[in-house]
Amino acid sequence: MKTLSLTAWFWLILTGYLAMAGGASPAFAEETHIMIRARAVDAKFIGSGVGGMRAVVEDPETGVILDEGQIRGSTGDTTLLMKTPLERSQQIATEATAGYLATVNIERPRLLRFRIWGPSGARQSQQEAAVTSWVIPGRDIVGDGIIINLPGFIVDAWTHVSEDNQVHIYAKITMMCGCPIMKDGLWPPDKLEVKAILMQNSEKLREITLPFTGTANLFQGKTAIKEPGIYEMIVYAYDKVTGNTGVNQTMVRIASE
Repeated sequence: MKTLSLTAWFWLILTGYLAMAGGASPAFAEETHIMIRARAVDAKFIGSGVGGMRAVVEDPETGVILDEGQIRGSTGDTTLLMKTPLERSQQIATEATAGYLATVNIERPRLLRFRIWGPSGARQSQQEAAVTSWVIPGRDIVGDGIIINLPGFIVDAWTHVSEDNQVHIYAKITMMCGCPIMKDGLWPPDKLEVKAILMQNSEKLREITLPFTGTANLFQGKTAIKEPGIYEMIVYAYDKVTGNTGVNQTMVRIASE
C-alpha cells in the first residue's frame, strides 16, 4: 500500500475540514436587505435636514456589527404623515423618505438588533433607540422597512448676561426631525412647557419660564442673579400630551463687581 507523504496528509485533512465547515460557509449565505428609518415622536422622519442618523445592524448577543451607515433623505410627506388617517398596512414612506438600506449575509433565520443614533447635526440633543427583529435569509424588509421612533426635541440653549446681572435665557427648539414649532403650525408652542432650571453646586435654585417669542422655534426668559459665581442653566422642553422631552444645558458666570 502506498504511504502518503506529510504534505499529502496535510492537504487531505485541510480539504476534509473545509468540506465539513461548508454548511456554515458564507457561500451558503443569502444577501438580505433591510430598510431602516428613524421617526421623531409625534412628527416626521429624521433625515438629511438635521445631519442624518447613524444606523447599525448587529448581533444582539455578541454585539458584532453586520452593517452600518447613515440614514439620509427627506422628512417625508407631511400630508400623509400628519394629516391623513391611515389604513392598515398603508405605506407611509415615499421614495425620497430618509432611510438606510442595510445589507446582511445570513445563512439561517437570525434575530438582529437595529440601532439608531443622532441626529448627527445636533450633538447636544442626540439620542439612541433600538429594536430587535427576526430576519429570514433572502426575505427583504423594504418599503417602510423597520421604523424606529426616536424621542426628544432638538434643544439649543444659550444665555447673555447684561450689566445689571440680568441673565437672558434663549432656547431654539424643534422636533427631532427639524420640523418647526410655531403658532398656527402643526406643532404649536402652547403644547410645550419650556423652562430653565438654575442650579449651583448641584442645588436647584429656581425655575424660569421661557415664553414663546413669536419667532419660529424661539423661546426666551430672564432672571436676576446677584451673587457672583458659576451657575448651571438646564433648559428643557416638555410636551404635556405625549410626554416627549428634550434637554440642553449651558453655564453662566456672574463676575464680582
